[in-house]
Amino acid sequence: MPLFAARMLPALGRQLFPAISSTLLVTLGLAAVPAPLPAQQQPTGMLVGHLVDRQSGTAIVGATIVILGWSLEAGSDSAGRFTYEGLRPGSYMLQARAVGYTVTNWVVKVGEAEEQHRTFPMAPLAVELAPVTVEGQPSSAERRRLEFEQRRASGRGYFITEGEIRHANATTIGQVLRTVPGVRAICNASGCTMRMARSPRNCFPEYVLDGFPATLSTTANLPTVGVIGIEVYRSLSETPQQFLRSDQMCGAIVIWTRSGPS
Repeated sequence: MPLFAARMLPALGRQLFPAISSTLLVTLGLAAVPAPLPAQQQPTGMLVGHLVDRQSGTAIVGATIVILGWSLEAGSDSAGRFTYEGLRPGSYMLQARAVGYTVTNWVVKVGEAEEQHRTFPMAPLAVELAPVTVEGQPSSAERRRLEFEQRRASGRGYFITEGEIRHANATTIGQVLRTVPGVRAICNASGCTMRMARSPRNCFPEYVLDGFPATLSTTANLPTVGVIGIEVYRSLSETPQQFLRSDQMCGAIVIWTRSGPS
């Protein structure tokens, strides 16, 4: 072997050895590869609520609070407080019921890893109803559905069923009402309001929730989650007596939910 070639062999071996070693390590699975990190769960939030009398500010004890559309229910304690834990980020519609108070609902938005403290006022009922015992009658939910269909058959008003609400694929009441003849939607960045074109001066309708006058928080921006029926009365003459108030100037939008009065 020539002397020049003999001198080159050691140097050539040193150049080739690192490449050969790396190839062997990868082939044998010995190269250091970082292990994939386990998937992390999305942080959840908590809502701590405080129910109070709108007039006196005193705590409301023994109320039932539900999140419409979900199997989540809580009760207010001796201080009027209730808690929902493990809420995914998003908007929820709360509905509260208490003896002697108007059914009230609120839309609450919960963020990631957020602990939110809110005070929720409820308005006392203006009239106390005497207790009535009914035997051998349909349940309250069945009776509401039956009365809904009876009013629908009368030809007064415009009715939207639970199936039609689902078919519309709408997220708010306002999106459903846009297709109702005689109803005008006035929309801006914060949402929509409804006006009755058949009433004087395109007035704003009264809202009724599960048979009771709704609070100011009930608007066309109310989520459709848990809503099973809507009745639209576009003028006072079209509105049934049970949905009229003494100071009412316009028609009414009556909303029925799955968590209505039992």
